[in-house]
Amino acid sequence: MNERLARHERIALSFSGGKDSLACVHLLRDYLDAITIYHVDTGDLLPEMRDSVARVAAFAPRFVYIETDVADWIARHGLPTDLLPYAAHPVGYGYGQARTPLVPRYDCCWHNLMFPLFERVKTDGNTMLIRGTKRADSTRLPAYDGEIHHGIELYYPIETWSHRQVFDFLEDQGVPIPRVYENAVNSPECATCSAWWGEKRARYLKKYHPGLFEIYDARLQLVIDEVAPVLAQLRQEAEVT
Repeated sequence: MNERLARHERIALSFSGGKDSLACVHLLRDYLDAITIYHVDTGDLLPEMRDSVARVAAFAPRFVYIETDVADWIARHGLPTDLLPYAAHPVGYGYGQARTPLVPRYDCCWHNLMFPLFERVKTDGNTMLIRGTKRADSTRLPAYDGEIHHGIELYYPIETWSHRQVFDFLEDQGVPIPRVYENAVNSPECATCSAWWGEKRARYLKKYHPGLFEIYDARLQLVIDEVAPVLAQLRQEAEVT
C-alpha cells in the first residue's frame, strides 16, 4: 500500500457512502492527508447515506462534493429500466409509440454518476483512483486493480474481500453501518431509481421512507405500463413455436 500510494502526487478515492467505500476510507485513514475523497450526489440519496457521507466529510482533510441532477436528466431523457421495450426507447417514443420514454439503466448511471466522477478526478490531475470494487459484486469486473485508464491507475484495496469481511471490518473499527444494510448487502445509489430491481427497495422504502416509496412505486407503475404489453406480445409469439 505504501509503495503504490507513494508513486502518486494526486490520489482520489471514490466514496458513495456505502459499506465498501466506507471500508476503503477507514482502511486508508492514516493516508487521508494525501488523498482527496470524491462523492457524487445525484439529488436522490437515501437519508441514511447522506448521514454516512456527512460523517466522513466531517473528518476527511480533503472532501469534494460533485452534484448532479438525476431528476432533471430523467425528465429530459426518460426513466431508467432493466427491460427496455422498443416503443419506449427514445426513438419509439419520438414516433409516439409509448406514453413514457425509457432508457437503459446504465445510460442514467453513466451520465449522472460514472462520467461526472471520472471527469472531475481527471480534471483535478489525479493519477490514482481508489475504489471499493470487489470481485464478490460481479461475475467479471469491467476493469481490474492496477490497470491504467486515461493516465489514472485504478486501486482496489478490498478487491478480494467478501461482503462479510467488509461488515466485520467496519464493526471492528466502530464505524456506524447505514440501516439500509438490514435489507441487502449493497445499498442503492439512487433511492427512487426505476431500474436495479434486484435491489428490492420497495419493502424497505415503504417501511422507513413512505414518501420516497410513493415516488418509487409511481415510477415502477409507469415502467410496467410500457413493458407489460411487449412482454405479452413476446409470450404470444413464443407460444406458436
